[in-house]
Amino acid sequence: MKKIGYIIFGIFLISCASNVNKKSDKKIVKSVLNQFITAVQDKDYSKLDQLTQDDFVIYENGLVWSFEEFSSELEDYDSVKINYELSNLHLIIDNTTAHAQFMNRGTFEYPDTTIVLNFIESATFIKDDDNWQIKFYHSTHSK
Repeated sequence: MKKIGYIIFGIFLISCASNVNKKSDKKIVKSVLNQFITAVQDKDYSKLDQLTQDDFVIYENGLVWSFEEFSSELEDYDSVKINYELSNLHLIIDNTTAHAQFMNRGTFEYPDTTIVLNFIESATFIKDDDNWQIKFYHSTHSK
């Protein structure tokens, strides 16, 4: 009977540790997403490179871009001040993968006008050597 008690206690401890790791990973993934959004706003290409995997791909409004293509496209917005506000963030975390889905309200301040757009977005994260990075990002205009 004691053996069964030890086994149940061991399973309980493993379960608790797993929940702690998922909470920690959730915070980290959320932080990586926020850093990515800030890097896009700031057009910080070095930071974007650090936050994304080598085979990063972004789908945006029917277009498919690699990191290099995305960075090149972002350079066209050098004179535009960009501000993003994320909402309705939902995260799903596994051992080495994470998925985020959320809404994003973008304000684009051009020299002569301001445009506000709403987006439906998602991102896939991969954990390598305790380091979370974005592998895939999807963004489409919300109607």
